[in-house]
Parts: sequence; C-alpha cells; structure tokens
Amino acid sequence: MQNSIKFPEEVKFLPLRPGVYIMKGVRGEILYIGKASKLRDRVSSYIHPRDVKTVSLSKHIKEVNFIVTSSEEEALLLENNLIKQHKPKYNIRLVDDENYPYIKITNERYPRLLKVYRIRGENGEYFGPFPHGKAIDHTIKAIRKIFPVRTCNVKIRDDKNLEPCLLYHLKLCSAPCAHMISEKEYMNIVIGLKMFLKGNGENVLADLNRKMVRAKNALEFEKAAIYRDQIKGISSIMEKQRVITDKNVSFDVISVYKKRTRAVLVKIIVRHGRVIASYPFVLNVPLKANESEIIEKFLLQNPFHGNFQRIYVPSKLPNKKFIEEYLSKENHTSINISVPRGALQKELLDMAYQNAAVHLTNYNERRKFLKEKRILESLKELLNLKEIPIRIEGYDISNVSGKDAVGSMVVFTNGKPDKSQYRKFKIKFVNGPNDYAMIKEVLFRRFKERGELFSNRNPDLLLIDGGKGQLDAAISIKKLLGVDVAIASLAKKEELIFFEGKDEPIRLPRSSEVLKLLQRVRDESHRFAKAYFTKLHSSGILKEEE
Repeated sequence: MQNSIKFPEEVKFLPLRPGVYIMKGVRGEILYIGKASKLRDRVSSYIHPRDVKTVSLSKHIKEVNFIVTSSEEEALLLENNLIKQHKPKYNIRLVDDENYPYIKITNERYPRLLKVYRIRGENGEYFGPFPHGKAIDHTIKAIRKIFPVRTCNVKIRDDKNLEPCLLYHLKLCSAPCAHMISEKEYMNIVIGLKMFLKGNGENVLADLNRKMVRAKNALEFEKAAIYRDQIKGISSIMEKQRVITDKNVSFDVISVYKKRTRAVLVKIIVRHGRVIASYPFVLNVPLKANESEIIEKFLLQNPFHGNFQRIYVPSKLPNKKFIEEYLSKENHTSINISVPRGALQKELLDMAYQNAAVHLTNYNERRKFLKEKRILESLKELLNLKEIPIRIEGYDISNVSGKDAVGSMVVFTNGKPDKSQYRKFKIKFVNGPNDYAMIKEVLFRRFKERGELFSNRNPDLLLIDGGKGQLDAAISIKKLLGVDVAIASLAKKEELIFFEGKDEPIRLPRSSEVLKLLQRVRDESHRFAKAYFTKLHSSGILKEEE
C-alpha cells in the first residue's frame, strides 16, 4: 500500500518500519527513490542535510510517497524495480541509459539475434547493456560469422520454402526460412551462441570439436566443415584476448572510480586465464554513495553483469547475501560475490579501478568539449556569423579620469582563455577621459601592427566591454582599415548584447550559456586591463610599451 505525506512537516507520521520512499517535486515529478529499514528515521535525515547534493535535493522535495514492506530485502528489490521504471534524477543510474544497447535473442521457434536499446517484456534473453553502440556492433559482426542466426522478421512456415537471401550466401545466416537447416541444428547454433555470449568460449569449442569428430566418423564432411569453420572463428577471437595467467581460472571483477556525482564502473571478464572483455559504464550517483553501494545498485539494475559464478569486488557489499540470491535466481546459476585474497584478482581489480579513472577523465573532458562546441554553435546562430567563433578577442579600457590609461586584448580559443595570445596597450595618443577614442586607438594598433606582436588571423568575433557607443567606435576602425571581422559589445548591469547591423540589443536570459561565455570574455578583458592599470598606476612611472 502506498501512502503520502507532505515534506517536511509531516515526516513525523512516517512509520518506523522498512519500506521504500519516493520523493516528489512541486509538479509531482519523482526526484529520488530510496529504501530504509526505518522510514521515519531515514526520511528525517533529509530535513537538515549536510552535503551539497542532498541540500539541492531537499530544497525541491514537496511530497514523499512511501510503501511499507515486510523486510529490508523486500524494500531493496522494490526500490530497484521503481528506479528502473522511473529513472529518477538523483538515483544511481546509467548516464543516458536509453543509449546503452543490448543483444537480444528472441524466444521464437527460430530465434532471432537483435540489437535493441531497451528491455521490453520477457519474450527473449538479453545480453548487456554494452558500453556503446560500437562495442555491440563489433560483437555482432564477429559472432554472426560463427553463429549464423537470423536477424530478419520473416515468418517461417513448414509448408513454404522461401528463396535464401544474400546473407545466406555470405554465410551470415543459416536460412531457416528456406529450410536450409533443420530446426534441431538451428537451435544447437542458438545454444552455442548463448554460451559464447556468457563467456563460455572454451565449453563451446569443446562441444564443436566433439560434433566435428562425430560428423567425420559419419562421413558427413559438409557438416564437419561447418563445425571446423566455427571452431576457427571462435579460436581466432580467443587468440586476440589477453592472457594474464597460465592457470585455468575464470571470474569477473568489478571496480568503481567516483568523482562527486559521476562515477565509472568497470567490469573485467576473465575466462580460462584470458581477459575476454572490459566494460566501462558511466553512472550518475549521489554525492555520498560509496563504491559498494554503487556496485550493488548496478548489479540489481543490470543482473546480466552479475551472471558468473565468481565475482570479485573491492569491498563487501552491504546486502551481499540478498544480492547473491537475487542474481542466482535471475541468471539460473549459483553466484558468489567476495573480496579477493589472491594476488591475480587484486591486480585485476586495480586494473579495473585505473581504467575506470581514465575513462571518467576522458568522459568529463569530452563532455566539456562538446558542451563548449554547442555553445559556440549557438553563438554563431545568434549573431548569424559566417563561421563558428573559434577565436574570440575581448577588449577593455582602464583609466582614472583619462590618466594612466591602458587597454587589454584577451583571446578565447574554443571557449577557453588562451593566455599566450593576450596583449596589453598603453594609450599613447588620447588625452583626457575618452573611452571611445581609446578603443579606436587600441583596435587601430591591433590590426595595423600585425606580425610577431599580434596574430595574423582575424578573430571570428571581436567583443568590446561597453554599449552602443563602444560598438560604433570599433566599427569605425573596422571600416577605416577594411578589416573583415564581426563585432559585438556587452554592456554591464543589464547585460545587453549590441551587434553590428542590429538596431536593437539582444537580451538573453541570465541562465543562457551563450551569455555566460560572453560574460567570461568581457570579465577577463576587464580583469586583465585593470591588473595592468594597477601595476602601472601604483609604480607612478609609465614605461614605453615594448
């Protein structure tokens, strides 16, 4: 039974019993789902949170639904099912989980091999998720040459023979639709495929060798040749797998590297002394989640990755016995999860940890790069620029009543400060407080004095600190020198963007990433000019610019 309370004023009405709590926002959206041995105590901890992430969550909670269960284990299972269903923002979950592909083998009379992005119902066996589309594409491409299972949706009838398609002639399908293979033989291929996907390559090889010998003894040489080719294909794949020991050992190791609210979990699969696969998964995690909790929740949500009899983890799982029982039931085999004692397993766990750290760093850097690229593309569209503004130059003037006046030029390349390209100016030809004239002098010198001092490349966008007057001053120098450059200015306080050719300024919301980029350029040019002015003004001596 599900009940509801208002947060935080009605928390005292929660029972001191195990169960699941569902935290909702002002619009009824589900923010977080958790389980507790005592609902009242657990939910009460959100009233006065200490860490930043929980503070952010608590501010948005308006209502808490709760479901009482008979035990903490039942609550854990219910929590897992609800997280899978609702994918709340603050729970441990795969990043972009709908983009993680699976291999599906249907449970039809003549099963099909499919690449899918979501588990739908129970009408088949799923293998995955795989870390990305390329990983699964390479896997499917390799295994179809060995196990020619169909991928089409053709309806197969006993009373009708179809013409085999091109895939049959390419040896990528055994053409059960054309009855080129018996139902029993086809199912043997499917069984072998499932065993191979579960990492039992050695067992598949042994079975194929036995079948090949029997076929030879029965003088069925065509059938023996098929088995021979399958053996060659599997052996070829296994030869490329890294040998880590001459011992015939098989196990999985799982480790996690976490940084704030992002983590990467890496699973390394070892079969018969070989590393046959290494899977990295990027996860959104609560700030306080530890590695054991992350691994436990991952296995609950993705039981396929807990399908081998022996799994090693860095530290004991909080609900070890229950997780083992759950995975054993899901995978129809006895599962044991433990902390390793042997050197080999410890080395593999360390390898998984190091790989997870590298993967998370690469993921964050790529994510940041793509974000900056999207911002630059949006800026190009906003100002109707000819090119994406890879190089943005920002300018500002700093002086007191026209005295000790200086100018600054800062450069942002791909949205980041490029300090080796920064330049500073002492104002030489303007007397008295005249910012417009000073802007003209700085830009005149920047575009007139090319070569070693300034880049020969024009910026994709030139940004002036100021309003319409500063923009017009910059445009006058552009026309005078015939410079092909787009010019904008950004005024303080109201943060209005003035742009050449537009009569009215552009007003962006304060949350706009484009505006934030322009602000960073403007503020950096102001900081650089101010620092140079302070240095010269405090010395009392203005030296000639080098």
